Order: sequence, then structure tokens, then C-alpha cells
Amino acid sequence: MATLPPEQCSYEFGPYRLNPVQGTLFDGTRKISLTPKAFQTLLVLVERRGEVVTKEELLNKVWPGTFVEEATLAQNIFTLRKQLQEDGAEAQYIETIPKRGYRFIATVRLDQHSTEPLNLQPINKVPLQVPVQSRTRVRSLWAVVVAATLLILGAAGYWFGRARVSRSERRRVMLVVLPVQNLTGDPAREYVSDGLTEEIIAQLGELSPQRLGVIARTSSMAYKGVEKTAGQIGRELRVDYLLECSVRGSGERLRVTVQLIRTRDETHLWAENYDRALGDVLSLQTAVAREVANRIRLTLSPEEQARLTHSRPVQPEVYDACLRGRFLWNKRTPETVASAEAYFQQALQMDPGYAPAYAGLADCYQVMMNLGKLPVSEGLPQARAAAIKALELDDTLAEAHTSLASIKGDFDWDWRGAEAEYRQALTLNLNYATAHHWYGEFLAGMGRFDEATNEIQKAAELDPLSPVIAVTLGQMFCRAGQCERGIEQLKRTLAIYPDFTEGHEALAEIYGHQGMYAQALSELAKEPQALRKHSMVLSGYVLARAGRKQEALDVLRQVKRDELQHIYYDSAVIYLALGDKDTPIASLEKARLNHDFFMAYFRSDFKLEGLRSDPRYADLCRRMNMPQ
Repeated sequence: MATLPPEQCSYEFGPYRLNPVQGTLFDGTRKISLTPKAFQTLLVLVERRGEVVTKEELLNKVWPGTFVEEATLAQNIFTLRKQLQEDGAEAQYIETIPKRGYRFIATVRLDQHSTEPLNLQPINKVPLQVPVQSRTRVRSLWAVVVAATLLILGAAGYWFGRARVSRSERRRVMLVVLPVQNLTGDPAREYVSDGLTEEIIAQLGELSPQRLGVIARTSSMAYKGVEKTAGQIGRELRVDYLLECSVRGSGERLRVTVQLIRTRDETHLWAENYDRALGDVLSLQTAVAREVANRIRLTLSPEEQARLTHSRPVQPEVYDACLRGRFLWNKRTPETVASAEAYFQQALQMDPGYAPAYAGLADCYQVMMNLGKLPVSEGLPQARAAAIKALELDDTLAEAHTSLASIKGDFDWDWRGAEAEYRQALTLNLNYATAHHWYGEFLAGMGRFDEATNEIQKAAELDPLSPVIAVTLGQMFCRAGQCERGIEQLKRTLAIYPDFTEGHEALAEIYGHQGMYAQALSELAKEPQALRKHSMVLSGYVLARAGRKQEALDVLRQVKRDELQHIYYDSAVIYLALGDKDTPIASLEKARLNHDFFMAYFRSDFKLEGLRSDPRYADLCRRMNMPQ
């Protein structure tokens, strides 16, 4: 028989037979339905078996002379894996080579004979003669085997089911939205991709918070421009899935490509392209959220379905201004926050009823007050009014509830009102890391350290790469009586972020409290910048506790001379470390009258624990209406 050229051969792998001439794929006698492009993709991979076929090569071979998004190729690969029943942890046929392409890894046999499966019947239909006694033994043996098999399968199913239930009860499915890639060719449009990242995170975060955890923006943005595989990211963030997105286009028209990848085996579960106007991006986010829920088999309740369809139409110009505002606000410098405020104001001039713009304004005023660039007397009324207005327009905004909670707790000292707002924010969005973080700090201020630690741990799970949350967690361990654990947490954080000033300050504070004065001063000396205000106060506190009175007094004089923010509170800390109890009480009373931000947390500050047995301290707590 003549030998057929390779292109006329059938390829066999596993139970499958691929016929390139007829364009068919069979599983035994069953014909598998494939689109022409999916079939061509499989054929290229099989013909190049054992080799890495890049994405570019596949696109050129399957779609020659046509511009096609990578998402279309990913969708073909997903379809092939589904048809080949490849759903295990390890690839059996098509292996993903991260950032490069794919490789066909199964053993392939060439068959030069007919490729059509034949439904052959046995020629000899005469049954095999077996003695009756032997047949009885065989039946008995098979009965035992079948019963044992069923028992084993039943037990396995039971324990597998128990394991699945146990896992679902233990933790939620976790997902990260990687930074949206700006492929518009215009660096000035970076705010669009960053804004889309934040919006998709917010939409997915509110999808089904009890069952789906979504990594916060801070940790997500750490992967911007970073070349890492899905498996690496999955291990680092402890997530089950990641969402990759890119945006192309110009003007008000965008093309957004989305891919959902399972991290444990880097399998592409779904890919899609969306063409949208800039102002219609909210519908895109809803479509993405629905598809993600479907692909990870997340059943939405009627309430969650209704929340998903609830979106207010927005003008492209308004949405654009808010995207620019959030982009700048996230940089958290006085200059960028001031520019962000201008964009939010611009959005409200065009649409006075757009709630997210008011929430953005409230956040701007809060940051400016915290940075000391806006007097509390001026910023507080504006922040409160903006947060309340946002909630009047849309009371489902978890961010606005969190802003209002912070205002009520940090400045109004309305403890019950603040806690109610934090709880409402977390009811609306359990995935909002900032709400967990701020609520934890609030609980610590109330002296509820175990609850506080629990909330900060939830924030760290949602935002594992946030240095400020990691440092706060270390502080909470110490306040809950676990100082060794807290110190280890802070050391780990500083190993990753050696230039994070707040981390050195937190560690120095704990060392100073424990009498490890040399270590405390050494930490303060490690700071990469000139000694900043809080570091200066901490150095005065440590020097005073170490018995270096004159040096501590020099620091105290500098604090008073410079008229630094929180001057009364800071003076109380240093005076008390010097052994004076009368002056700190008077200083804290002045801080209360000036509505110092730190007074909301003075009861949890162990630098002031020397005052706790003083009746005047208890009287100060009563005048601030602090709960027992």
C-alpha cells in the first residue's frame, strides 16, 4: 500500500481521531462538533506537537491577513479544552506557556488508513460455553466486586462532598482583577484603564460578597507592568481566578478585551471582546460580572441579580471626569488630591445628581485633612455634606457609608452612628478592604481589640500587598496582647517595604513600650527621609522612657516651637513619658476642645496607659461619651 503524505494522515491521541482532510474529530464513534477555526487551531497544535506555538503564529495561521484579538484565540483554546474534556489540574493535551503560547503535549499516533470510525459487529455470535458452576462463581465474584466498587465510590463521593462543603465554609472563592492594560497608544488615556480597573473591582466586589472575595485595588495595581504567570500571581495573592483586561480605541469608543483564567492550572475559562462608548462602560461591567459568575459557577440570588441590573446612565463627559478624579485621588499627594477635587466638581457641574462624584469629594476632603492641608474647621463640614449628599442620591454606595462612618467616628465622636455606618458599608460590600481596615481601627479605639484584629485580618486578606494594612495588623496584634506576633508581622512587612516610614515608626513605638530603647531609636534612624513629625514625637517618647531627659525636653521644645499639628496630643505623650501626669491631662483636654483626630483613638494608645488609673482620665472618657 502506498504511503500517504503527512497532511493526508489521521492523527490519534488518547481516545480521539483527527482527520485533517475531512475536517473531523471523533471520540470513538462520536463525532465532536467544532467550529472551523477551532478545528484549525487544534490541527496546527497537533502538527507542531511537542513544540511551543506562539500566539502570533496561531493567529497568523488560523486567521491569515486578518486582525484578531488574542481573546478570540483564547476562546478557541477554551472551546477545545472543553470538547477534549480537559478539566483536571494538569493539562492532558494543550499546555499553556505563559506569555508565549501553547504546546500540544499528548502522544500522537499517525494512521494512514481510513479515518472514519467503523461500527464493527463480532463475526462469531456464538456465545462462549461456560459451566454452570463456574458461571455462578463468576456472578458471585462480580457481585462482590460491583458492591465493593459502589461502596468505595459512594464513600469517596460522600467525603469529596464533605470536603467541598468544608472548603466552601472555610473560605470564599478569591479573584483578582489585574490592572487593565492601556493599548490605546496614548499614555494620556492611562486614567481610563486605571479607572476601568477600579470600576470592575467595585462591580465584582458587590456581586456576591459572601461567596466571592475580590482583591482590592492596592494589591491589584502592584502587578501593573509586571511580567508574572497566572500561577505565580495566584500563589502570591492566594486567589483562585484572575481577570485580565485590555482597552483599545480612541475618542469615546472603546474596545475592551476580557479573559478569565483559573490560576491553579492557568486554564483560560472565558474570553470576550466588548465595544462600548465611554459613557456606557457600566453596562460592560455588568456583562463582565454576569459572565464571571457563570464561569465560576456562582449562583446569584434574586437580590444580587437586581443589584447587578441597577445602574444609572451617565454622560460620557461626567464619567470621564470621575475617572480622572479617582486616578489622581489614588496618588494621595496634596497636589493630586487637589486636582482630583477639581475633576469631581467638574463632574457635578455637568450632572449634579451623580452620587459617585459626591463620594469622591468626601474622600478628597478627608485626605486633605489627614495630610494637614485643610483645617478641620473648614474641611469637616464639606466632607460631611458631600458624603450625606452621595447617600441621599444612592444609599447603596459602600464608599460613601465608609466616608460618613469615618467622619462620625474620627471627628464627631458619634460612636454608635459611626459603627452603624461601618456595618452598613460592609453589608453592602463585604469585599471593601478600606471599610474593614477603618472599622478595625475604630474598634481598637473603643478598646475592642479582638474584634479589631479580626477586621484588620479580613482587610489584609482582601488587600494582601497594602503596606499600611500590614502595619496596622502588626499594631493590632500588639494591642491585643500578642506583641511577639506583632513584631514579626512588622518585620515581615519592612522586609518587603524597607522604605515604608510608618512601618519603622510602628516597630519603634512597640520597642519603646517594651523598654527596648536602643532598638527603637535604631528603627527611627533607618527612615529614608529626614525625621518627620510623628517620628520626632516618638523619639521624644523613647528618649524620655530611656531616662535621657534633656534630649527628650529638646524634642518637646521643638514640637511646641514648630506648632505642629496635634501639638497638644503629642505634648501629652512626651510629658507622660517624663513622669508628669498633670500636664498630660491638661494637654489632652486641650486636644479634645480642638477636636484633634487622635483623640478618637487615645484610649487604645499604650503610650498613654500610665494615665488609665487616674480618675481624671476616666472623666475625660465620659466627656467624650466613650462606651464602657
